Amino acid sequence: MAQKYKMTGCAKFFIFLIIAAPLSYIAASYYNGSDPFERFKKMEIFKSTPEEKSEKEVKVISRKNDSQNANDSNDYLKKELELKDKEIKYLKQKIKSLEDIIEAQKKELN
Repeated sequence: MAQKYKMTGCAKFFIFLIIAAPLSYIAASYYNGSDPFERFKKMEIFKSTPEEKSEKEVKVISRKNDSQNANDSNDYLKKELELKDKEIKYLKQKIKSLEDIIEAQKKELN
């Protein structure tokens, strides 16, 4: 009779990881409130139907619109920055005038 092969500790560990790792990922995902199977369905690798491929085209179009919106928001932010700069200059002038008033009042007291 031939000897039976014994499974080494390393092989047992790898088999355990093959089973335990996906199960622990699924459990952790459910615990955190997300659906792990939905995440797999959204992966690009598994998409093969024409409807799913058209979703990719929609994403490209929406990215173009996003860039236009980004330019609009960029202009808005530039205007906002200019207004804030003017406000800062005004407040600095006001602080300087108030400091001058304080200096004058100190001189009157002495």
